[in-house]
Amino acid sequence: MKRNYIILLAALLTVACAGNGDIMSPTPQEGEILFSGSTVGPKVRTSYEDTETALRVNWVKNDLIGLFAESGGKNLGANFAYKAAVSGATSDFTAASRLNVIRWADETSDHDFYAYYPYTDRAAVDVTAIPVSVPAVQTRSESDPLATLAAHDFLYAVTCGIKKGDNAVNLQFKHLFSALEIRLTTDLRAKLEGVIFRCVSNENAAVSMENATVDLRTGEVNVSEAVVSNAVRLDCSGNTSDTEALVLHLVVTPGHAGETFEAVALVNGKEYIFATVKAPADGGIPTGKTVVVEGEATLDPEDALPVIDLSAEGTANTYYADAANTFYRFRADVKGNGKALTCGGLSYTEEDLRIEPKAALVLWYSCLQTSYLPWIQASPVVLSSVKFKKDGYIYFDTPETFVNGNVVIVAIDKELGYDQIEADADKRITNAEVLWSWNIVFSEGYDPDAAENWIVKGGYTWMNRDLGALIDPEQAYIGGQLNNVALASTTGNCYQWGRKDPFPGLPDYTSVQVSYMTGLWFAPAYTPIPALDRGTFEAWGREAHHQIIGNTKATVAIDINTALGTGYVSQDAFDLGRANPHLWLYKNENYLTDKAGLAAWGNPSKDAHGVKTIYDPCPRGWKVMSSQAWIALTDNETPDAVVATTMRGILLDNKWYFPLTGGAQHVRNSDGGSNGYTGSCGVEVCTAYYMDGPDYSPWGRVGAFKAAPNYKEGDSVTCQSQNTYSDRGASVRCIRIDE
Repeated sequence: MKRNYIILLAALLTVACAGNGDIMSPTPQEGEILFSGSTVGPKVRTSYEDTETALRVNWVKNDLIGLFAESGGKNLGANFAYKAAVSGATSDFTAASRLNVIRWADETSDHDFYAYYPYTDRAAVDVTAIPVSVPAVQTRSESDPLATLAAHDFLYAVTCGIKKGDNAVNLQFKHLFSALEIRLTTDLRAKLEGVIFRCVSNENAAVSMENATVDLRTGEVNVSEAVVSNAVRLDCSGNTSDTEALVLHLVVTPGHAGETFEAVALVNGKEYIFATVKAPADGGIPTGKTVVVEGEATLDPEDALPVIDLSAEGTANTYYADAANTFYRFRADVKGNGKALTCGGLSYTEEDLRIEPKAALVLWYSCLQTSYLPWIQASPVVLSSVKFKKDGYIYFDTPETFVNGNVVIVAIDKELGYDQIEADADKRITNAEVLWSWNIVFSEGYDPDAAENWIVKGGYTWMNRDLGALIDPEQAYIGGQLNNVALASTTGNCYQWGRKDPFPGLPDYTSVQVSYMTGLWFAPAYTPIPALDRGTFEAWGREAHHQIIGNTKATVAIDINTALGTGYVSQDAFDLGRANPHLWLYKNENYLTDKAGLAAWGNPSKDAHGVKTIYDPCPRGWKVMSSQAWIALTDNETPDAVVATTMRGILLDNKWYFPLTGGAQHVRNSDGGSNGYTGSCGVEVCTAYYMDGPDYSPWGRVGAFKAAPNYKEGDSVTCQSQNTYSDRGASVRCIRIDE
């Protein structure tokens, strides 16, 4: 949880040993003095780390401090450079040059030491006039947001009255300046150009200064010959949010008791004041501490970043996103396509379809893999950006570097965060209800509604990819070589008949036999919800961590009869699936058998294209293909097709790619497990696609491309449509419809 209090920026280090336990005290020359830094409180210096309780900063090896030493009015060293022996929380300091070494004057006299960081040769020999600056313009590094503090911080230490001894001289460092932590929100999302912190009650206030000096004896700063400014500007970039503060840090001078300051956001060349604060009359801005300033800026709409509304032309259960560093949203106050329907025994009104979420969470995400050593764990969305807002939309950002993958986002009825979700032994959420969920397919540059991505034949239009597929087959060539792990991302997701929520597809094509690929039933799917994390699954030396989809029946499926009792109706099954989109519904037979369940994906007898229901997994304007569409696609199940063995797929009519996915009896069991092959090894090649139902029969329906075992390029392909248990799994290829 983010800190919400003033953070002490205490100073330097405590003991003289390395982080690995080795003693780093060097062997001193005759009479040479060893030094170490120490303080009470959090450890700090040149590489900053943001923790729960402090801005912790450590020394970096070879950091230089400047040292002055005196004894009995005699100068023992003036601005001698000493360097840190190690990186980490503790370090000794030794002379950077063997020509400038501080030694004891004698064994009985008192010695005084003055030190500062960072070292500069401009300090010359005057301990009372060390150059210091707080730049009026500072810059935030996106790769290291706390580097601004390290760049402009100044530490000094005074240790007096020390007599010769065997121990290193401990230097108690203090900060000269103060740190400012800005926490900025905006009512609209915008690109931030910078922030300004300025004194408005005194235009002569030295909030920043160039070429000032400090007296190390007293810590007093002299600005008589300095160039001063009443403001500090931090140049930065980043996108603001109305739900989560953008946190920024800069260095300012302390003091200014009783003065009034304003914090300003720079957006699109304009200044937006988001906070006005007053320094305490007693002491002003405290030295050596971090002061928090937070506020919200109200922006002109013309200065806000655009948001792409994925649901602008209609809602659906699946959306496609194709751009990096982009802000998206979709309606989350309605189920599916949001349209009332009566289809056989399936009936619902628009009122039935309304939902009132309180929060949105990423349930799981997967990404394009190119190697299983190791599997990549990269989210296609910025996890912290996923928010449900009062306008009824779920918003999310894509990262600056696009990640191809699938994400399932759930809307829940409680205001809970990832760490607050609780689940039972079956990984069913117990302290919130999943009201609905959506699959976002992230495929860079891919638009399923673009005509170049269509297959047109026999009066029907299909997507040229399986639902959830991330790439076209030619994109699986990496460095001129076919990558059989990447090629699996042409297969898309796996679905149970009648359900809208996906399960990940094949993990790779490194073998023709599924169980000899990675040993995993599904491609890795990661969850940011700790309570749903099933941990690590390993097979054949390949590990997948933080998985939400398991690798055994016990960690994939829930028995629907156990969960609902044997007398359940299809609406009970719909609700069980809705509330647990990450769990396979197991029955080992048809799990949707009454008239409502048989129309889960629409009535194929209604017309040639069928009817889209709220449980259809396809995007707006598309639906699960009908049996009539399958017949047209396959020339009445007698296609002119070839098998492209090098690409693990079928080129229908010698031009349209259908990857080998297995499916139904061939790969996906009723428990979600893999029990077959995608080709060769004595078992037929198969790729199977679900259709929207066999005219209200109790079965699921698939259309399959098949080839003989040990096939080779140019072998003939047969087609077959068949019934299958509706709780098995297969791929989906969507057809175009008019809604």
